[in-house]
Amino acid sequence: MTEADEPDPHHRRRVLLTVLGVVGVLALNLAAYLALTQPAAQEAIEGLARFIYPGAFLLAFLANVTVLIPIPYNGVLLAVLGEAPLPWLAAALAALGSVLGELTGYAAGRAGRVATAATRPVTWASERMGSTRRAFGFLFLVAAVPNPLFDMAGLAAGTLRIPLRVFLVAVFLGRLLRFLAFAYLGIAVG
Repeated sequence: MTEADEPDPHHRRRVLLTVLGVVGVLALNLAAYLALTQPAAQEAIEGLARFIYPGAFLLAFLANVTVLIPIPYNGVLLAVLGEAPLPWLAAALAALGSVLGELTGYAAGRAGRVATAATRPVTWASERMGSTRRAFGFLFLVAAVPNPLFDMAGLAAGTLRIPLRVFLVAVFLGRLLRFLAFAYLGIAVG
């Protein structure tokens, strides 16, 4: 075996880290889904409403940490934000929790770049994020409206290696807009 025929040890390490990263993200998703669907977890989530500010953060974080398994949380968050004495603060904390939770999708896209790049939804989202400016606008828009397909946008952003700061700012601002609307809607119908 010549030196040219020997496998690159850095390549093996990258492949191993990619596999471990994808398995880790999937395990985290499965654990979060199983935990959040248990009756005790549902009671705990409802109990979070009493602690408006940390509750808004934790609820948004836990609901968004899953990738490809949507956790319906908008209704509960609408009620929580509508009870907040400082609705803008509760909305900002929910947006922060949400964007931190969405990092799992972004990380999965970065880790499984080859595997996720070929999927139809990720390809569709990737076509809309051809430049950093377009990526920011697209991520902002899909984060601002309640939809279960945001995970595909997060995977695509990671796959395309959109700068992390662009992802974080666009998603935070989009979610902040959504949660501010929730807060003031909750107050209006309250």
